[in-house]
Order: sequence, then C-alpha cells, then structure tokens
Amino acid sequence: MSLKIVNIAGGLGNQMFQYAFATMLQKHFPADKVMVDTSHYNTLFFKHFGSVNLHNGYEIDNIFANATLPVATAADLRRVTRYIPNYVASRLARKLLPKLKTEYVASYTDNFTRKENVFAEGDRYYEGYWQSSRYYTEIRDTLLHTFVPPKPNAYNAGMIKSISECQSVGIHVRRGDYKNAPEFNGICTPEYYKKAIEQVVADGVKRTFFVFSNDIAWCRENISAMAEGHDMVFVDGNRGADSCWDMFLMSHCKELIIANSTFSWWGAFLNDKAKAIYAPEPWLHRDCTIEIIPQSWHKVK
Repeated sequence: MSLKIVNIAGGLGNQMFQYAFATMLQKHFPADKVMVDTSHYNTLFFKHFGSVNLHNGYEIDNIFANATLPVATAADLRRVTRYIPNYVASRLARKLLPKLKTEYVASYTDNFTRKENVFAEGDRYYEGYWQSSRYYTEIRDTLLHTFVPPKPNAYNAGMIKSISECQSVGIHVRRGDYKNAPEFNGICTPEYYKKAIEQVVADGVKRTFFVFSNDIAWCRENISAMAEGHDMVFVDGNRGADSCWDMFLMSHCKELIIANSTFSWWGAFLNDKAKAIYAPEPWLHRDCTIEIIPQSWHKVK
C-alpha cells in the first residue's frame, strides 16, 4: 500500500484547501493510505509564543466532525519526507536541502492551476496550497459532507434564521493583513464592492446585505452608503474560535460578494443556496494562470 501525505499549513481557508486536496487524492487512489501532516502546528515554537502563533493552529478536526482523514505520525512522515516538526526550521531546510524523490513541492504559481503530474503512483509527500477549483468540482458533494459545521450557538442560529428568511446577500471584506500585502491589496477596493452591489440590485428587488469582515468599522464607513434603499446588517458576533462561523453564515446567503480570500472562497463553495456568486478579477497580482474561481461564478473586474 502506497502512502500519500499532504502538508497542512496556514489559516482555516488554506487548511481546507489542503484537506480537500487530500480528499481528492483519496478518491483518485482508493487503495492508497492518504494522511495529513499537522506537525508544524504542534511544536513549542508555535504553541506558546503568541506573537508568532501559526494562525489558530490546526482547526479542521476541532470544527468538522466528518473530517476523518488520519494525521500522519513521525514514522509515517519519515517514510516520505524529512521529519522536521518546526515550521521555521522546515522552511529553511526546504530552501537548502535537495528535494527527495517522494516529495512534490508546488511552486507558488502551480498552486492556482490543476497539475496532472500530482497524480503519481507510489509514496508521495505533497506541499502546496492547491487552490485550483478544478481539483474539487468533481468531489463537491463529498466536501459538502466533510465540511459540515458544528451545531450553532444562539447568536449564529439567530443569524441563520434571519439570512434564510429574507433576500440575503453576503458581503465579505478582508482587511487586516491584506492592507499591506502587495499581491492582494488594491483589488477588493470600495469600487469593486460598489460595482458588485450594483450588479446584484440591478433587478430592483429589495435585499438585505449581511457584511462579514475583520474590520467592521471600516465597512460601516465605506460600505453602508453603497446599498441605499436596502437593509444592511453588520455581523460582528464571531470572534476567536468562533470566527469560522462567518464562513458558515456566508454559506447560507442567497447571493454572495466575496473577497480574494480563501476564507471567503470556502463560504461561497460550500453554499448550495446562492443563485449568484460575485468574485474579483484579478484574484491576486501574479502573472500566472489562476483557476480558483469556478466557471459558474460571476467575475467582477
């Protein structure tokens, strides 16, 4: 039996892409043992120093009860890669040491297109972000079953009810680290949201906009006036470990305007109710092919 292990790193949105990639591999290689590598979340370096904490740690198992892919042990990892359970040390080793024959390390641009050479027989260790929607359209039903959220608390149960009972439009605004990130900033500008909102309301039907963001104050100041004549709700009740609920609430909206964020993307991909999803084009400032937006979504330039 061959062993295939997918490295997990980054925040929840990236983790879900990597876990989904492992799920896709398991379907493609049903006789192989497919596992996930979470070792970089468990080291002293990231576990105890808040200023360098690797996001909120590995969240998949804590959030999704149906996520049952096994976590690789040290022995499993040594079979297919160099076992270096420290994120900084592993990044340094990846730059200095030659790649092993069993390792598939995606280049940055390779993360956004489907690559057929990932479907290799035998033992394999995969490192990348795997953000091409073409990997996942064929297993969407499986992922909808895997990424089922836990039971909502009272606040989110109320929000789900409100979203379901009106002509709801979710808007996700990613600020924070994106403000100074050269690859991402300058794309989801106020002009982008204004143009997307204009497309949504062009039919004259009154809507209720639900705004999700890590900078609600900015949204109140910049987004409020864009939907004049429509209701607007600023969703600010989810913090810390509950932040994932903004994603799940987005998956209940009847229309969505998303940011160029993996968190935002999953809120849209898991949404089986939306009649229209609007996404920015370009997705990021890179001179490469980017297949992250499914063909059925509307691209707003």
